[in-house]
Amino acid sequence: MGCCGQGRAALRQAMNTTAAPVRPAAGPSERRVVVHYRASAPVVVRGVASGRLYEFDASQPTLYVAEGDAAALLRSRWFERRD
Repeated sequence: MGCCGQGRAALRQAMNTTAAPVRPAAGPSERRVVVHYRASAPVVVRGVASGRLYEFDASQPTLYVAEGDAAALLRSRWFERRD
């Protein structure tokens, strides 16, 4: 049986090879918002509206996020909107 660290490492590797976290694909009419992560610890967040995964860390704290997903993130003290 593997440990939790191996599972997180596998998820992180899968995220890096299958998704482009900087600018997730958007539908033709989907609006995006620039969101900045205020902490330095890496975090992967699933958007509540779109279901997309967003990976934030100290080297990449600012991402384009679907507007519906941004609303939920911005209610947290860990994220702020950037224009």
